[in-house]
Amino acid sequence: MPDMDIPVYAPVFPLSSLNLLPETTAVYHIFEPRYRKMITSALEGDRCIAMALLKPGFEENYYGNPEIYPVGCLGSISRVEHLEDGNFNIILEGRERVGLGELVQDYPFRVVRLQRLPENDLEEAFEDERHQLQVRLEYLARHASEEVDFSPLLRGGESFRSLLNLVAKTLPLDVEAQYGLLTMDSMRERARRILWHLDDHIDTLELLKRVDPSTSDDISLN
Repeated sequence: MPDMDIPVYAPVFPLSSLNLLPETTAVYHIFEPRYRKMITSALEGDRCIAMALLKPGFEENYYGNPEIYPVGCLGSISRVEHLEDGNFNIILEGRERVGLGELVQDYPFRVVRLQRLPENDLEEAFEDERHQLQVRLEYLARHASEEVDFSPLLRGGESFRSLLNLVAKTLPLDVEAQYGLLTMDSMRERARRILWHLDDHIDTLELLKRVDPSTSDDISLN
């Protein structure tokens, strides 16, 4: 179940890629001095960090405070490894989509006011959407390249939101497309968009099989 309570403020860890969504986990290696301080501060407090996506052109002001997109994912540090050189390896668990609001601290790392952004249909069953996802994932687990491995998504037992967001992380999408999925307030709309991306990926595989008929299989998605 989603966390109903989130902190009012959280430090921001901005990256050029989007790899944390609610009910998923991600591993990070922390080495920049300002973000090592951020981790130390978080571990002394509520262990929460807001992951943000950097806007294009961030390279020009990377060591300052380059612009970030307004929606992020609040994460909680579940495991931490203190390295001998002062760096950290951490595992972050995605909790909630959050709006990244007023800046209340800009040095040595940013801290912003948070706004929780719950999905408006979180309590629905989504049985049809889950079935459609499973059918496509079963196909891709058997036919996609090793570079994009969908098979771990078939283990079952996840909530629908967790499954949906795991697929969103795994799909080979550009960062703008992944960010668009994160910003959707409706899980049904997110599911429809993810199914569209999956079908597009499957169409590409089918085209490749037509070019090389030896790779074809008698598999139906109906």
